[in-house]
Amino acid sequence: MAVHSGDRAHWEKIAFITALCERHIPNYALFCETIDAPQQAKQLQKVLNKVWEYLAGQLNSMKNLEKALLLLEELTPEPSEEDGYGVYPALDCCLLLTSALQMILDDSIDDVEAAAGLSIATVSQFIALSEDIDEFDPEQQQHDLYDQELELQRWLNERLKVKAATTEIIKSLRKELSEFDSSNLGIAL
Repeated sequence: MAVHSGDRAHWEKIAFITALCERHIPNYALFCETIDAPQQAKQLQKVLNKVWEYLAGQLNSMKNLEKALLLLEELTPEPSEEDGYGVYPALDCCLLLTSALQMILDDSIDDVEAAAGLSIATVSQFIALSEDIDEFDPEQQQHDLYDQELELQRWLNERLKVKAATTEIIKSLRKELSEFDSSNLGIAL
């Protein structure tokens, strides 16, 4: 699915990526559980919360966001140092959050299409692994997780087009995302 970002406000692009990241958080939390580092998942959630606060107009200090980006670097797993598949969805979660923070700190950055593609790729790779196939091809196969990812991205695009105050859109979006019972990979914690 191509996400056309040209006609969107910068905050909408950041909100789109932040929402994708919110759906990836359980993947990161599960990874942290497997490496016995639950505190890292809590720290990552705090960084994500800062981005939501910024989007809602509750955080204006760029210093806080710069510090959050530095903390995020420490929380980002390195696949070469980990065994098992779980490191990859965890890494993707961190990459999405990094994109959102970098877009806040430098408004010339537009990572929305790359972020949408990354989220779809995370799901496709998981399907290939879980179905024990070399590669998931949505042109040839169907899968509920893939369809749900596309539907989520369509839904986010629609939610961000609503004519309302930015603060209200963000507040509503966060509430609705919190009602999902699992990650984009079907992981519930």
